[in-house]
Amino acid sequence: MAKKSWFRGGRREDVPLKQVVAVRYEMDRKVVGGLFLVVLGIVLITVVVGIIPLIFGVLLMWGSPTVSVVTAGGTATPVTGWPWQKSEAEAFVNAVHGQLFGE
Repeated sequence: MAKKSWFRGGRREDVPLKQVVAVRYEMDRKVVGGLFLVVLGIVLITVVVGIIPLIFGVLLMWGSPTVSVVTAGGTATPVTGWPWQKSEAEAFVNAVHGQLFGE
Protein backbone atom coordinates (compact mmCIF):
# COMPACT_ATOMS: atom_id res chain seq x y z
CA MET A 1 0.00 0.00 0.00
CA ALA A 2 1.52 3.28 -1.06
CA LYS A 3 0.93 6.44 0.96
CA LYS A 4 -1.36 4.75 3.48
CA SER A 5 -2.13 6.60 6.69
CA TRP A 6 -4.71 6.46 9.47
CA PHE A 7 -7.57 7.80 7.36
CA ARG A 8 -6.29 7.23 3.83
CA GLY A 9 -6.46 3.76 2.39
CA GLY A 10 -3.56 4.19 -0.01
CA ARG A 11 -3.16 2.24 -3.20
CA ARG A 12 -1.59 -1.10 -3.96
CA GLU A 13 1.82 -0.85 -5.54
CA ASP A 14 3.81 -3.97 -6.44
CA VAL A 15 7.58 -3.45 -6.43
CA PRO A 16 9.86 -6.32 -7.51
CA LEU A 17 12.26 -7.28 -4.73
CA LYS A 18 15.17 -6.69 -7.14
CA GLN A 19 14.32 -2.99 -7.20
CA VAL A 20 14.16 -2.58 -3.41
CA VAL A 21 17.41 -1.20 -1.99
CA ALA A 22 16.30 -0.41 1.57
CA VAL A 23 13.41 -0.68 3.96
CA ARG A 24 13.12 1.43 7.09
CA TYR A 25 10.94 1.23 10.21
CA GLU A 26 10.16 4.29 12.34
CA MET A 27 7.81 5.15 15.19
CA ASP A 28 6.25 8.59 14.93
CA ARG A 29 5.03 10.04 18.23
CA LYS A 30 3.48 13.45 18.71
CA VAL A 31 3.75 13.94 22.47
CA VAL A 32 2.87 17.65 22.66
CA GLY A 33 -0.18 17.32 20.43
CA GLY A 34 -1.20 14.16 22.24
CA LEU A 35 -0.89 15.77 25.68
CA PHE A 36 -2.91 18.76 24.51
CA LEU A 37 -5.71 16.52 23.27
CA VAL A 38 -5.63 14.39 26.43
CA VAL A 39 -5.91 17.48 28.65
CA LEU A 40 -8.66 18.87 26.42
CA GLY A 41 -10.46 15.55 26.63
CA ILE A 42 -10.19 15.47 30.42
CA VAL A 43 -11.51 19.04 30.67
CA LEU A 44 -14.41 18.23 28.36
CA ILE A 45 -15.08 14.76 29.78
CA THR A 46 -18.25 15.98 31.51
CA VAL A 47 -19.56 16.55 28.02
CA VAL A 48 -19.59 13.45 25.83
CA VAL A 49 -17.54 15.40 23.25
CA GLY A 50 -14.48 15.14 25.53
CA ILE A 51 -13.97 11.47 24.77
CA ILE A 52 -13.03 12.19 21.13
CA PRO A 53 -9.94 14.36 21.78
CA LEU A 54 -9.01 12.05 24.65
CA ILE A 55 -8.90 9.03 22.34
CA PHE A 56 -6.95 10.86 19.62
CA GLY A 57 -4.51 12.23 22.22
CA VAL A 58 -3.76 8.75 23.49
CA LEU A 59 -3.28 7.49 19.92
CA LEU A 60 -0.87 10.34 19.11
CA MET A 61 1.23 9.66 22.19
CA TRP A 62 1.16 5.91 21.60
CA GLY A 63 2.87 6.39 18.22
CA SER A 64 2.29 5.12 14.70
CA PRO A 65 4.58 2.68 12.91
CA THR A 66 5.83 3.91 9.55
CA VAL A 67 7.56 1.64 7.03
CA SER A 68 9.40 3.21 4.10
CA VAL A 69 10.45 1.10 1.12
CA VAL A 70 13.19 2.70 -1.00
CA THR A 71 13.59 1.52 -4.59
CA ALA A 72 16.60 1.64 -6.92
CA GLY A 73 15.07 4.73 -8.54
CA GLY A 74 15.36 6.56 -5.23
CA THR A 75 11.64 6.78 -4.54
CA ALA A 76 10.59 6.16 -0.95
CA THR A 77 7.11 4.85 -0.32
CA PRO A 78 5.97 5.45 3.27
CA VAL A 79 3.13 3.46 4.81
CA THR A 80 1.76 4.49 8.21
CA GLY A 81 -0.28 2.11 10.32
CA TRP A 82 -2.31 2.23 13.50
CA PRO A 83 -0.38 2.02 16.78
CA TRP A 84 -1.36 -1.61 17.42
CA GLN A 85 0.17 -2.67 14.07
CA LYS A 86 3.75 -2.15 15.35
CA SER A 87 4.64 -5.86 15.50
CA GLU A 88 3.35 -6.42 11.96
CA ALA A 89 5.45 -3.50 10.67
CA GLU A 90 8.57 -4.82 12.41
CA ALA A 91 7.94 -8.33 11.04
CA PHE A 92 7.55 -6.95 7.50
CA VAL A 93 10.81 -4.96 7.75
CA ASN A 94 12.67 -7.98 9.15
CA ALA A 95 11.33 -10.23 6.38
CA VAL A 96 12.37 -7.80 3.64
CA HIS A 97 15.80 -7.28 5.26
CA GLY A 98 16.23 -11.05 5.37
CA GLN A 99 15.42 -11.35 1.66
CA LEU A 100 17.61 -8.41 0.65
CA PHE A 101 20.67 -9.07 2.76
CA GLY A 102 20.34 -12.78 3.55
CA GLU A 103 20.22 -12.23 7.31
